[in-house]
Amino acid sequence: MKYKSRKLVPGLIILLTGFIAHFYGGAAGAVLVPVCFIAAAGWAVMLLTKFKPRKQDDDVATGVTASTISQTVACEVSDATSGITLTALGSHYRREQWLAAEKAVDDELDIFLQIIQKRLDGHTVAILFPTSDNGYKIRRFLSKSEYVNDEAIIYPGVGVIGSFLKDGLKQLNLHEIVTDSMTLYYYKRDAGIRSLMASPITGGNVERGAVIVDSTEVRRFSDDDHSYLSAIASLVGQTVYYTYLATEYRLEHNRIVSMSSIEKEFFRNLSIDAILDKIVEIIPFAIACDRLTISLRGDAGSAVIRRAWGLNSEKFNGITFSTDEKSLAGLVYAKNLCLFRNFTENRYETRYVEGEPQSEELSSFIAFPIGVDKCKGAFFLESLRKDAFSEFNRDLLSRLAMSAGLAIEKLQIIEKANTLATHDGLTGLINHREFQSLLKDEITRSIRYNDPLTLVICDIDFFKKVNDTYGHQFGDAVLREVSACLSENIRDGVDMVARYGGEEFALVLVKTDAFKAMETVERIRQHIEKHTLKSPRGEEIGVTMSFGIAVYPQHAKQIDMLIQKADKALYRAKENGRNRVELF
Repeated sequence: MKYKSRKLVPGLIILLTGFIAHFYGGAAGAVLVPVCFIAAAGWAVMLLTKFKPRKQDDDVATGVTASTISQTVACEVSDATSGITLTALGSHYRREQWLAAEKAVDDELDIFLQIIQKRLDGHTVAILFPTSDNGYKIRRFLSKSEYVNDEAIIYPGVGVIGSFLKDGLKQLNLHEIVTDSMTLYYYKRDAGIRSLMASPITGGNVERGAVIVDSTEVRRFSDDDHSYLSAIASLVGQTVYYTYLATEYRLEHNRIVSMSSIEKEFFRNLSIDAILDKIVEIIPFAIACDRLTISLRGDAGSAVIRRAWGLNSEKFNGITFSTDEKSLAGLVYAKNLCLFRNFTENRYETRYVEGEPQSEELSSFIAFPIGVDKCKGAFFLESLRKDAFSEFNRDLLSRLAMSAGLAIEKLQIIEKANTLATHDGLTGLINHREFQSLLKDEITRSIRYNDPLTLVICDIDFFKKVNDTYGHQFGDAVLREVSACLSENIRDGVDMVARYGGEEFALVLVKTDAFKAMETVERIRQHIEKHTLKSPRGEEIGVTMSFGIAVYPQHAKQIDMLIQKADKALYRAKENGRNRVELF
């Protein structure tokens, strides 16, 4: 209640000033009373009117920032924006807000027109606002004439009013007009106008339009009338200025609240995929585009498109490309910078890779790096329209890229730490500890569904000799190649392979009995036997492996016994000449 009382104080002070002026009377009272009434009305409109946005590019230039708004309006905006969602980032939402703000301005101007007309009894009272081409157009008017041309645009230096605008807005009081009213440029036919006043509208110390009052009588307006009009014009400027300012502040506040909510969601997610899905939900909603692709850096010198939306999106998803190649995306990764412009018209510019799906009708793009100090990924937005992406779009993408980049980097660190804890650093296979845990899980599943499970333990024949002859670096290369061969020859996402220790490996073949296991492992043995590597001396070197197989529950019903029997089968394979498969 205390806050609601405080927000009424400025309006009450203005009204009190008006009452004092009324009691004093005289010329000062005649000017101050209506001025105070208008100021109080303007304040009330600011407190009571709800604003909604129009497209930023079309708004009236106010030259203000959100940081300059008063604390009172800030509190009002804060109250009105509780529970803000993703909607606040949408261009449709901003357009609606600005359209509502323009409606509020029209309502305010209509109040001022009525007050001016009541005091000055002009033939026409009009308020002019600037156009994008430096002219001035009637925004609102009251007239006794049916000949007002509200579509006319008055340019500086053209006609009677144009001379008033030629050297910047200034006061104008014409007592005797002898020319046809059409020279004023806001009448379609002669209305017999013989005198006219005009005062500039200023707001935030910037000239923003003009108020015009005319009459069919010669010398209709006195100096007091002109002072009154000047005071009203000043109030018009301040009221409109604060209406736009309040709307801009509200939109900025809503954007910050919405972005904060999104960032919290980013950091609540424990999945990079979930973050990317959220970004795909946000960007096309907030920024008008016809295609969006999101890529993340992969292995050294490469990146992969992880998400694609819009035109031909299904053909882009999953494309792997070099970050060193001469492409637009490659430039973003290499330079860690934002690119935005229209596409070159006479040739196709490669987005990612040569031979990618081409859409010649796309006209402009913006590419933004994801990350903080280093480019971890990139947003690539394309549009059918030229010059489609505004400064507001760049600001939004910058905030998204920063927050998403931080969240993704955090998850990548967590994933790397988890990988180091569960995977072998040299081969990338799961390590011995993780293997024991997963084998236990698979045996539990085998018991539940009454399925067979095969354990294979194997090692590289004469590996010590390879190390002694060609060195440990070549030995590491052999371990990596063997690991790849084992991984490629089992069912992805079903079976598993682990580095059991040294040159020893373990395979778990799910839902596989002894017969199928022998068939599968023999195929793997032959594949490795035929595989060759180039030694440091340039020689073609081949290696072989020995395999021992034990099947659950046929050979053992406990995990320790199953491992022990697979080990015994491997030992038998070694004894029987190596490079062979033995079933326990």
